[in-house]
Amino acid sequence: SFVLVLLLTAFLTIILMRVLKNDFSRYMELDEETMEEEESGWKLIHGDVFRFPENSSLFCAAVGTGLQLMLCTFGVLILALTGAVSTTRRGSILAGCIVVYCITSFISGYASTNLYLKMNGKAWTRCVLLAATLFPLPVAAVFMIVNTIALGHGSTSALPFGTIFTL
Repeated sequence: SFVLVLLLTAFLTIILMRVLKNDFSRYMELDEETMEEEESGWKLIHGDVFRFPENSSLFCAAVGTGLQLMLCTFGVLILALTGAVSTTRRGSILAGCIVVYCITSFISGYASTNLYLKMNGKAWTRCVLLAATLFPLPVAAVFMIVNTIALGHGSTSALPFGTIFTL
């Protein structure tokens, strides 16, 4: 399978290089007057690359949360490989995930705020709060919906609402 991945990557590189070579040679043949009149292809988006996004606080919060989740995943994998978290005990990996997620929470806030300030943002506290709630709120909402459905069907694995709010 590794050889297949290398072959597909090589084919994609060859195709991409041919397309770029054709575009580049076509743009080099055109003189300056026609270039100003008609731009097509990647020349149209060259100005959009360095433009800041419309909702930069949401973008920065998503980047920070993604970095936190990636480091959390690597942290739990390292804990499982070293034996600090038992893979045979029920719930120990979930508990490890929650602990590592809480420990790496400062990474999300720092990364999102740093990127937001580099984009000339002014309301950095809003960005930090958005980064802190971007992942837990949807997870909690999905959990509540699934738990409500389980309670409606009389499942024994569903948690009562009093227990959830006590935790």
